[in-house]
Amino acid sequence: MRIVRPHATARRRHLAAAFALACCTSLAGLAGSPARAAQWPAQQPIRLVVPAPAGGSLDILSRPLATKLSAILGQTVVVENRGGAGGMVGADYVAKSTPDGYTFLMGAIHHAIGATVNRNLVFEPGKELVGVANIGTTPNVVIVNNRLPVHTPQELMAWLKQQGDKANYATGGPGTLQHLSMEWFKSLVGVKAMAVHYRGSSPAMSDLLGGQVDLMFETMPLALAQTRAHAVRAIAVTSQERSPALPDLPTLNETVAPGFAVSSWYGVMAPAAVPQPILQRMYQTIEQALAMPDIVQTWQSAGVQPQPMSQAEFQAFWLSEITRWGKIASEHDIRIE
Repeated sequence: MRIVRPHATARRRHLAAAFALACCTSLAGLAGSPARAAQWPAQQPIRLVVPAPAGGSLDILSRPLATKLSAILGQTVVVENRGGAGGMVGADYVAKSTPDGYTFLMGAIHHAIGATVNRNLVFEPGKELVGVANIGTTPNVVIVNNRLPVHTPQELMAWLKQQGDKANYATGGPGTLQHLSMEWFKSLVGVKAMAVHYRGSSPAMSDLLGGQVDLMFETMPLALAQTRAHAVRAIAVTSQERSPALPDLPTLNETVAPGFAVSSWYGVMAPAAVPQPILQRMYQTIEQALAMPDIVQTWQSAGVQPQPMSQAEFQAFWLSEITRWGKIASEHDIRIE
């Protein structure tokens, strides 16, 4: 049997640690070098990570944006779906990616919420993941399966009170926007409904269509597509004021839940160590894409209103949303262990 003396083991550990540090230092230097930043994005395709399954609202908005960015940059922008944990799996993946400007996140309000409710969060918002460009905002839509005998917010309220503990609602996962919004609404108006959690909005919508769940507070792009197809019935929007996309649909605020107002937002994020010249160029490219009439029409047809912000404004807004939703999560004792 070969005996390894303690000092030899310690020396090996020291050498391994030194090697790892040298590799990381070299990689960081490569990612942040002025020459590499000046060449961006010549080296390889860019990945736009969508932290949700294909077919959901984030996916619907990301694909036309990726097409425009590809045309402007002269480099392929590939949409990559990485769903799970209310969007936090994909966000963590991007936060930990090599900061070379070739991996971005299609972020959303879910990442402000996830940062407040997920105790297993392994990256630090604002320090490991930063905002690049805001896309826009949209209300959520209260939708029900077509079998429910309700057509108005008032009828929904009456039905929920009649059902008591028997009603249920779908979410894209525990601690997601749909979950917190519905729990806030329930406490505000005094009704009950059991949460049924899914791995993203797309599978949740499938069960809503099939009648396995009763209702859902869903983001506008996905809800609008299903509403226009008459696959589900829209009851109300969750914003403070009515949406131009569904002008005849009342708000919960104006009908059964005064003071209730929730709107979703979308934006592109990146690993914090990406060189600022790359972040600035990506911001300018996104702003150029969002100014094109056809993509403005695409956003508006999905119920999204463009909302220009500078990089600094978007970063400050995102962090303020973490504070806001942290308060709501605390009030309703919603945490993911």
